[in-house]
Amino acid sequence: MKTQAKMQAFEISPLGPYSLQESALFIDGWHQAPADGGTSHGHLHLAFLTDREHRPVAVCLRQNDAGAVVGDVYGTVATTKVKNQVARILSLDVDGRGWPEVARRDRVVALLQRRFPGFRPVNWSDAYEAAAWCLISTRINMRQAQAIKDRMCRELGDEIDIHGDRLWAFPEPSRLTSLESYRGLFGRKVEYLNRLARAAIEGDLDTEMLRALPREECLERLQRLAGIGEFGSQLVRLRALSAVDELPTREPRLLGAIRTEYGLDSVPNLVELEALAENWRPYRMWVAVCLRRTLAGGAGMMHSRASG
Repeated sequence: MKTQAKMQAFEISPLGPYSLQESALFIDGWHQAPADGGTSHGHLHLAFLTDREHRPVAVCLRQNDAGAVVGDVYGTVATTKVKNQVARILSLDVDGRGWPEVARRDRVVALLQRRFPGFRPVNWSDAYEAAAWCLISTRINMRQAQAIKDRMCRELGDEIDIHGDRLWAFPEPSRLTSLESYRGLFGRKVEYLNRLARAAIEGDLDTEMLRALPREECLERLQRLAGIGEFGSQLVRLRALSAVDELPTREPRLLGAIRTEYGLDSVPNLVELEALAENWRPYRMWVAVCLRRTLAGGAGMMHSRASG
């Protein structure tokens, strides 16, 4: 289904260092577009569903010379609502002025910040899409999972045109509730997506509601979702709810990256990880994502970016 675009605009001024280009490179979403005067500025295009109502919307984002992120909204959604969601997606709702101080305390973080200047984690657009990714990607490799998700966006989601660039948002929950089968999804994955979609419609996956809960209660609620285990609940909390100062404890690849970057003899156990990460506060999740980004395959996060 093609969504009729209605353009509106907003501006976000980051607190602390930030590079929109680093965000775009993180999800392979950087577009070079000619600007007035013959120069060229990069644009980041995103398509997603809004919080609560799950309405499709898209944004064209660029960073001006003052460092502010300027966004054009394509869709019939209130600009303030989209602005707040974009701020969460790009981690711009976080005060990052203390981020350089972490580099002064930790030599590895200093190297990571030089390697990825101005980087902040790009979060999932909402808890519903992040949880759906967990179900789709279980027991298959990332490339296979992304191909299935992109096809699902094209076939079941809404198409939005951003000055000639076509994007598809993830399917609204109502389109997954009665799905009987889908090519590439095996076992009980379709059933779990049905149940996830119904939970989203009933409000059990409201992103801001989940963000407001204490950590353990939030994780317990997420683990009630069919097919979402301990790993999945952590992924949703850290990368959709943007729990900035929490640590993933169920990611073997992260522990391998820590061993490599810190020159350890073995991968750290949980106690050693928590001790090492004390220097990362209050941005422990940010450091973890930077460490995962050093590995082949990146940080294991596939945003909706099907286009062309």
